[in-house]
Amino acid sequence: MKKKTYNDEIDISNIILNLWDNKIKIIIITTSFLILGFLNFNFSNKNFITKTNIKPISTFENEKYKTYNILAGENLVNINGQNLLSLFINKIRTEEVIQNGIVKFELVNKDDFKTKSDYQENVEQTAILIADQMMPPAIDKKDKNKNAPYWTLNFRISDKESWKHFIEYLENQVNEEIRLSLINQFNTEIEILKISLKFNLEDIEQNIANELDDYKIRITNRIAFLKEQAEIARTLNIKKNTLEAENFQTDNTIVTNIKSENSYYLKGYEMIEKEISLISSRKNEKAFISNLVKLEKSKRAILQNKKIERLKLLFLETPVADKNNFKAAKIDFLTTVYKQEQSLKKDLSISIVIGLIISFIYLLLSNIIVSRK
Repeated sequence: MKKKTYNDEIDISNIILNLWDNKIKIIIITTSFLILGFLNFNFSNKNFITKTNIKPISTFENEKYKTYNILAGENLVNINGQNLLSLFINKIRTEEVIQNGIVKFELVNKDDFKTKSDYQENVEQTAILIADQMMPPAIDKKDKNKNAPYWTLNFRISDKESWKHFIEYLENQVNEEIRLSLINQFNTEIEILKISLKFNLEDIEQNIANELDDYKIRITNRIAFLKEQAEIARTLNIKKNTLEAENFQTDNTIVTNIKSENSYYLKGYEMIEKEISLISSRKNEKAFISNLVKLEKSKRAILQNKKIERLKLLFLETPVADKNNFKAAKIDFLTTVYKQEQSLKKDLSISIVIGLIISFIYLLLSNIIVSRK
């Protein structure tokens, strides 16, 4: 019995002729997939990659804090564009304000989750993604076109309008929280300054009281000493000061023996008792305390210090005091760049390729079926 042989070699010309004979079917199938691809692109949810610049305040706005900063010095919060931008970025990174915005503008659909905890977890994860995808300024020395002079907020979204409202909310909310934080910080530092001045004043008043007490002790001791010396002078019947020093003469030298405090009685009891009388009759004790003038001057300087009141007035003149004019930084949502993830050209190209592949498979299966009949 003769074996039946098959020619498995591929006849290219037959394939080409077969494709040509079935070109209408290929066109119909490919066109069908092309239409499906077009419809899928139009009716599917389109995702975008957004890029929004976060800009610092302008030089003009920064000048509004100059007078306050100079007079505030190192004791109070310094407000400038760089510090405000840093506060703005750090505030966003806390994620709490982002979570509130996600919930408010429904960036995460609550209906997609079975439980409240699953929804909340996804909100937190989305907030982390938004915060983590903030990019700092970057300078590309090789290609200046790739320079990114600002911080940027980047995220994948499906609804442009919701995202716009979200970043508007984010800017306003963060700026307001920073403004209130600066006010609280200023008030706290003012209170610290007040307490410091109060403590200084208390110390000076205590020193004044100590000086007065020390004076009384000195005067009490002095009068006791003078009374003792007067009594000695009376005992010795030394009425007047007739001898201040004793002179001793040798062959070539005169030696003067100056009387010490212990010989104060030599001044005579009249002078000593007069001194006691004058000291006892003093009405203005402060006039005889040498260090008291300096202490009183320091006390007066504190009591007449207008620095705190002036700093308060200067702070009220800064934009921080005005909710409508304050900005720590600006999210420039008007110039947000939206890059569409899906591409009509790409989707149609894929549809054509799939249509052609399905067409070829259909023809191949058709030929196999026909050949086996």
